[in-house]
Amino acid sequence: MKKTLLVSSLFLASCLFASAATVHQTATGSSAYKGDGSSALESGLMESKVVENAKVARIKGDMSQWGYVTYWMGRRTPAGAATVRIRIYNTAEPVAGYALYLSGGPNDAYGQLTVPAGTAPDTFVDVDIPVALAKEWSGIVIKKTTADALPGPWIESVTVLLD
Repeated sequence: MKKTLLVSSLFLASCLFASAATVHQTATGSSAYKGDGSSALESGLMESKVVENAKVARIKGDMSQWGYVTYWMGRRTPAGAATVRIRIYNTAEPVAGYALYLSGGPNDAYGQLTVPAGTAPDTFVDVDIPVALAKEWSGIVIKKTTADALPGPWIESVTVLLD
């Protein structure tokens, strides 16, 4: 009884100290756009499939280095700190390097789309990338950083979290 009470108390205490992030908006992985504003999926730049009742999409391997897709979010994200969460389906197959940029932000990447080490194959994993911009923004750019002919990771969703 005392052990159960102690474990419950520790769990509740950890919840009190965890920062609560709220979902500002989410886009599906297949809703990316090309630079000309057309659908990346419909134009053949991306491919999609369904796994575990979820639609995932990835950029095909013929994307050139520094090529990109953009997720235009429906609402502007306020200036300041936020987190971009990209939900990836990890197939454990080799993928090209991709980085996250913000439309209208600095020319430096905020982070890489890297599946954390130790993630089991054929599972979903969230890749959280903290971002900060001194002005409102609405575009998330996923840019290829390597010259290889590998595809990108399978993306289920792109979400903006506010602290």
